[in-house]
Amino acid sequence: MKHSLLILILIAIGSARAQTVQRDTVYLQLDTDSVVLLQQVTVKGSRTPVTNSRYSDLSPVELVTTGGANGNLYAALQTLPGTQVEGESGKLLVRGGSSDETQTYIDGLHVLSPYASTGINTPTRGRFSPFMFSGIQLSTGGAPLEYGEALSAVLPLETKDRSVINKLGLNASVVGIGGGGTHAFEKSSLSLNIDLQDLHLYERLFPSRRRFEQPYRKQSGETQFRWHPTDSTLLKCYAAYSRTDFSNYPTDTPRLFSLGENNFYLNATFRHTTSGGWKWYAGIAYSLLDQAVAGATISDDTYRQRREEWHLKAKITRSFSPRMHVEVGAESFLRNFRTVYRAPNIPPTAQQVRPVLTALFASAAYRVWEQLKIEGALRSQYTAPNGQLLLSPRFAVSYDLGGTVLSLSTGRYTQLPDGFFLLQSSDLQNQTCVQWNFGIGREHDGRLYKLELYTKRYRRLPRWETQEMLVSDGYGHSRGIDLFVRDGVTLKNIEYQLSYTYNHSRRYYLDDPEPGVPQYATRHNAALTVKYSLQPLGMLIGLTNRFATGRPYHNPARAGWMNDEVKPYHTLDLGWTFIPSRKLILHASATNILGRRNLFGRDGNGRPIQSSEDRFFYVGCFLTIGKKAAYDVSNF
Repeated sequence: MKHSLLILILIAIGSARAQTVQRDTVYLQLDTDSVVLLQQVTVKGSRTPVTNSRYSDLSPVELVTTGGANGNLYAALQTLPGTQVEGESGKLLVRGGSSDETQTYIDGLHVLSPYASTGINTPTRGRFSPFMFSGIQLSTGGAPLEYGEALSAVLPLETKDRSVINKLGLNASVVGIGGGGTHAFEKSSLSLNIDLQDLHLYERLFPSRRRFEQPYRKQSGETQFRWHPTDSTLLKCYAAYSRTDFSNYPTDTPRLFSLGENNFYLNATFRHTTSGGWKWYAGIAYSLLDQAVAGATISDDTYRQRREEWHLKAKITRSFSPRMHVEVGAESFLRNFRTVYRAPNIPPTAQQVRPVLTALFASAAYRVWEQLKIEGALRSQYTAPNGQLLLSPRFAVSYDLGGTVLSLSTGRYTQLPDGFFLLQSSDLQNQTCVQWNFGIGREHDGRLYKLELYTKRYRRLPRWETQEMLVSDGYGHSRGIDLFVRDGVTLKNIEYQLSYTYNHSRRYYLDDPEPGVPQYATRHNAALTVKYSLQPLGMLIGLTNRFATGRPYHNPARAGWMNDEVKPYHTLDLGWTFIPSRKLILHASATNILGRRNLFGRDGNGRPIQSSEDRFFYVGCFLTIGKKAAYDVSNF
């Protein structure tokens, strides 16, 4: 969706006191009055180990300067290996899994609805600014069992622990205005950010394929309070609210489709380290999605859905020696899904289901010797109302061959079907996925190379046995290879990243008449990202080239299910950032600059599935108010 960029900035701000940046292999620690110049961010600092299918810590600056990302966290992550293109929804798909199989966590707590709602075949954006987080890690396979309810992958995000200076900023663009800031106290800080988006102007300048009665409009705000009375104690409270409205005319119909949505997320976490080395963690999160739709299926009908989730979690960890680390915890998910449908001359239809999941998890890591490390974990989970008890083990081992790391992991992962399916049949079983991952990786002198082979086996997927009956006997598999290269030192002022994924998937689920390739899966995916800094001019140019083989669809002229493919996907995206002064940042971006009309399969009537627009253009400016720190767009 064409939302406002919550920011694009190339300069890391003086507020990033704890951020470490590498320049010509020398690490520089920034003070509160300094500014990171373009040449100081062309090469990145430390990374997480090249094991367990993780490709980062990615900094917010890295994400927003990726060509075509437009400040969208999830769009930037789609340049990493293991991800697949779903341009009509914009959601994150990993290794042959649907978007529902990748779950987002903030400070260890689950986010029920991380995406903003959009119209049909209109790419969505993530609800959270990348600048909220101190680091972004995408685990495409072999995730820790601490993160439940994620069948394929997890995206754990950690907010910043401290903000030590006062700051304030404003931004304006062709799609909206925003601003906010932080006030720092002696042992705490309070942040606030407000964003107002309205696409009336953009729709006039660049009309989409959808005919809008009311173009997309969104008002959102977020706030966070941090309290750190001592170095060993930290309390963080975060809240975000957004209101979304739009109405348009679906393709080939005079029916007006209108959506109004309230989305709210709140979490609170407490961390404390004792003098004996025990680390205590406790957290609670609440998610609410309240959505009203008019013209859902026919004119004059209304559809209302309400999704709620409470997530409670506690754990303790301790390193008993440099070789031994142990973690034990418990968590519970309490959910409530309710829908009401009303239409003229038809009695209202209401459905509700309240699933509860309770789990215990434990893990231990032991370094046998300096090069060899083994990990084991076990998760026990009970689900109501289906009364299912599941045990999920996980095992991982890594060996360091003088800088080249070999890793192997296997584990069982579970996830309750989506609330929509539970409303049809509340006794559906938990879906399961058994994963095997083998990787070889090397990180040296600013270069990262990685190859990983994976296989996944799915069981208990929901399947329509009849038009009115869902059962848990679906199954499938996904196998493939991921390749990844990142180099920020070979070419002066240039950083490039190359990723490639081969994936072979087959499934028998939902309304499939026979096993076949999922409609969203593509066999080959590749992405090349290049960033070039023009230091004397204060500019940075980002270029992203993405390619994917054609999406499958059912062609009735051929035998078999999902037996044909549309033409391959290809897009070239460009981003430009200019810093004329310390207080002002200008940014412009354009997606699909070659104007290619990409297809994302065909529907049941043979009509092409296309995004609502082939290109997206953005121009915005960001202004710092104050004497010290340059503008941190999130103001956090």
